[in-house]
Amino acid sequence: MTIPILVCDDLPEARSNLIAMLRRYESAHDAALEIETAADGTELLRKWCPGRWALIFLDIYMPEMDGIEAARRLRRVDADCELIFATTSREHGMEGFELRAMDYLTKPFSQRDVECAMDWFLSQHPELRAPERQHELSIRSQWDEQTIPVEEIRYIESRGHRCVIHTGGREASVRKSMDDMLAMLGSDSFFRCHQSFLINFAHVRSVGKQAFVMDGGDSVPISAANRVASRTALSDWAALHGHALLRQ
Repeated sequence: MTIPILVCDDLPEARSNLIAMLRRYESAHDAALEIETAADGTELLRKWCPGRWALIFLDIYMPEMDGIEAARRLRRVDADCELIFATTSREHGMEGFELRAMDYLTKPFSQRDVECAMDWFLSQHPELRAPERQHELSIRSQWDEQTIPVEEIRYIESRGHRCVIHTGGREASVRKSMDDMLAMLGSDSFFRCHQSFLINFAHVRSVGKQAFVMDGGDSVPISAANRVASRTALSDWAALHGHALLRQ
């Protein structure tokens, strides 16, 4: 489902930067965003019509009509559109509460700030989330062709010139390199923690100094060279996907 969004800011560069961040979110999360812009509150109200936007990113400090006044007038006719104030100060916190603002982005904000704001917005409006697609891996093993849902893969092990794919209930062997497998998987959930192992963070249950413990109890080694990178990658993945940090 397409999510209609308005970015309202008097500075063209600020509008462009926020739009670029939203487009990166769109690409990373398989979302569909329809983004419009307005240069101030007057233009916002002129463009408004019932149901036009689900979410407005609204700067506060603008000439002509600032964001607070625009929000007040908007709320007289639109109680449903979500508001996220993008501003250099949080001193308008009480007005934001009264106007039922969903969040604040304090300038200069980062891609991560926008990611969190969008995740929070979609958590409150699950009906706007894109349906999750089941990503499948089609491989030709020694005996036949198999289709394996990527989400079911716990880890992949390199043995000689073949890769062994471990899922909850079976193994499949394919003549591919680890680099080939990474390219085929097309998911940021997979990480090469060792020269001979790829793990799926979604199936990690704990991590120690030398190994990940996976669903089912399998232990996947972490090479000495990858110990710091493995923990950092796991932490980043957990933050991006809203997972609680695992036991360290």
